[in-house]
Amino acid sequence: MRASVMLVLFDHDGAPHLLLTKRTDHLVHHAGEVALPGGRFEDGDADLLGTALRETEEEIGVSAQSLTVLGRLDDVGTMVSGFTVRPWIAYHADGRPEVVVQEDEIARVMEVPLADVLAAHRNIPAIPDASTLRYPLMGEDVWGLTARILHTFSEVVQGADR
Repeated sequence: MRASVMLVLFDHDGAPHLLLTKRTDHLVHHAGEVALPGGRFEDGDADLLGTALRETEEEIGVSAQSLTVLGRLDDVGTMVSGFTVRPWIAYHADGRPEVVVQEDEIARVMEVPLADVLAAHRNIPAIPDASTLRYPLMGEDVWGLTARILHTFSEVVQGADR
């Protein structure tokens, strides 16, 4: 099964930020977990980028037209649900996006400074396992698929910064 997520970057107060979501507690899959906007590929989606853009608009109200897609990361497999997830990176050029939360699915939107993600990344072991690949961000424990995507993203950002 295929799915796609979006890392939405934006500038706020002179610093780059990333949007994360916290899923509601009543969902069947991944309840209460911190995630990236995204979801399952559907028949009406042109491709996996279309999936990520559609889901980003549905979940948090950030339209495809307001985003500039910068690229994608390597596909990541889920450990339990059997999905292969393609992460995309996009930039919201108009600063902090106005979010409109789909309340039945999203409990909270987190505007995380990129500096906080990179600081947490520096505390992760060189070869992390499931118990050590965790990002403590804004009072939440980010783990699992989202942590693996943040790990890859942080490596790319640090490599570009050299």
